[in-house]
Amino acid sequence: MRFWHRIPLFLFNIFYPYKIHGKENIPEGSAVMVCNHFRGIDCGFVADAYHTDIYFLAKKEIFKNKLFGKIVKSFGAIPIDREKPDLKSLMQAISVLKQGHKLVVFPEGSRNKTGTDQLQEIKSGSGVFAIKAKCPIVPMMILRKSRFLRRTHLIIGQPFELTEYYGKKLTDQDTADIDKIIYDKMVEQHVLLKEKLAKKRKKEKTKK
Repeated sequence: MRFWHRIPLFLFNIFYPYKIHGKENIPEGSAVMVCNHFRGIDCGFVADAYHTDIYFLAKKEIFKNKLFGKIVKSFGAIPIDREKPDLKSLMQAISVLKQGHKLVVFPEGSRNKTGTDQLQEIKSGSGVFAIKAKCPIVPMMILRKSRFLRRTHLIIGQPFELTEYYGKKLTDQDTADIDKIIYDKMVEQHVLLKEKLAKKRKKEKTKK
């Protein structure tokens, strides 16, 4: 990560403090990182977790402002149409992975505005990227919507691969099955994070 990128992340951590769990699960080389999504600053949590060159799939609307578009591109954002992804964006995402980089995808497709911390239905795509690039998928979950000066938590799960789909022409059923696998892996991490924090709170209470 460029030094000038680290400065806003440092300030960001002051105003939106967070703790990252499971950094040891970050694999070497390329990987597709899937994470739930509450607000734009979620990208900061993920970026700080990896401390390396990573790329994000971002909705094309945020690139309408040319100056802002250049800034987010410098952070590794790849514009994509959420409704009708174009071939250029898809190929760019796969190319990033094949070059050994990491690609962040928020598979819910848009921010969670339900007022709950539950993972919403995910869109197809993240699994396909990993299959085409033959790289692992890393499930991640943010505990809840971040708040100003209130700590939140991000958990990084163990990477997994969908090797049974490598080189296979995917059917609609395959795509649905892949989405289900990814969804379940992400929900599993959310449960683990909640359990971990509950145990910590209980331990702290007994000490008092």
